[in-house]
Amino acid sequence: MVDESSNAPPDPIAAIGAPQEQNLAEILSEVEAVGSPGLQVPLLAAGGLVKHFGGLVAIDHASIEVAKGSITGLIGPNGAGKTTLFNLLSNFIRPDKGRVLFDGEPIHQLQPYQIAQQGMIRTFQVARVLSRLSVLENMLLASQHQTGENFWNTWFKQKQIAAEERQQREHAMTILDSIGLVHMAHEYAGALSGGQRKLLEMGRALMSHPQLILLDEPAAGVNPTLINQICDRILTWNREGLTFLIIEHNMDVIMSLCDRVWVLAEGRNLAVGTPTEIQTNAQVLEAYLGQ
Repeated sequence: MVDESSNAPPDPIAAIGAPQEQNLAEILSEVEAVGSPGLQVPLLAAGGLVKHFGGLVAIDHASIEVAKGSITGLIGPNGAGKTTLFNLLSNFIRPDKGRVLFDGEPIHQLQPYQIAQQGMIRTFQVARVLSRLSVLENMLLASQHQTGENFWNTWFKQKQIAAEERQQREHAMTILDSIGLVHMAHEYAGALSGGQRKLLEMGRALMSHPQLILLDEPAAGVNPTLINQICDRILTWNREGLTFLIIEHNMDVIMSLCDRVWVLAEGRNLAVGTPTEIQTNAQVLEAYLGQ
């Protein structure tokens, strides 16, 4: 844990952790003021997030930002609050304090499905699939803004609905082909291995054409071959313009994928930097690697 009583120079992380009423421009201007000029406007920015569970402070004025087009990592020891932070960013849990901005707009008052509709999708540590539906049906469920969602349209716009359904099936099959699951399109999703379920969850996220995907431990419990496949897909999608924020305990995955890494410890920001900087950070080595 960082000693707050030290005379160290102001930390950009602390600057981002600003009062609730701050807007994005104010947050970024404070970061530049402490030595980060020319900071790219982030796709996702959160500051001053706090979450209590009873008497436990799970997240303590934590902040994070994700630049558009980047692959950003979030690491920390077990119990550091990484998944809780994901839940706050996606509003699966409401913060007690703090502000979350996505694409420059506040989202911390929105419902999770509204955040997803705006283009920020998250996955889970344990991949969530509908086991008794087929792999293809799981994919199709993620499609948004379909004409057939309106009851009256099912009577008066049947041709349009049929055309959309064909397009969605083609789109889903293209994604399944890209993640190596097209041969299992008509199998029950419950028949997939853990790694295949994670690929399905990632593929399903792409069905909604997101701008940002929050991945919660995509390599956990996955065999090395599938880990490589998952990493290859992340890199490919990133080159195509998709932004990622990734929680991962596998340091090889984080260090090989990420442009920037944020470190949490005891619910608070500990460090932020490039993978090389994080690997040589003494505080991170002590708190995260036990050295």
